[in-house]
Amino acid sequence: MGRFIIRQMQTEEIPIYVNEIFSVLAGNMRTIAPTGNTYEKDYEIWLKHAVSAWREEKNRVILMFDGDVLCGYFQYSVNDKTFRMEEIQFQKEYQGSGLFAELYRYLITIIPADTKYVDAFANKRNIKSQEILKHLGLSVVGENKNGKSLHFKGAYKTLAERYSVE
Repeated sequence: MGRFIIRQMQTEEIPIYVNEIFSVLAGNMRTIAPTGNTYEKDYEIWLKHAVSAWREEKNRVILMFDGDVLCGYFQYSVNDKTFRMEEIQFQKEYQGSGLFAELYRYLITIIPADTKYVDAFANKRNIKSQEILKHLGLSVVGENKNGKSLHFKGAYKTLAERYSVE
């Protein structure tokens, strides 16, 4: 790998990193999709849903560090041969730093080799995320239930080949 330390968060580390993770998310969401809530209210809502999914291991979290600084995180799950990219957030100063490519090179080493599909959702207002998903080889296949996000899907093999270090 390169300059970043990328690793899976362990369940016992949740209390250590939960505030930092939310801080990264909140910094980006103020620009991408502001809720109109206070920081505290957004934290309360997020904490209820995200942390319970982590504790139950429905979703896994990858932490990304530059030295001791948490510069981003990635939340995902793998079910029924589908790798679902739940959420990826980088602090603004790390966007365009090469961290994204390092993350995906790491991911293909831990995602089961028999995975067939990759999918994700992107807010319709978040053009940057949509472009990234298209760059990863995913295509729009529908919308979420409330119509605010696009559903993307593609072949995991395409993603794995793109980021293979062989």
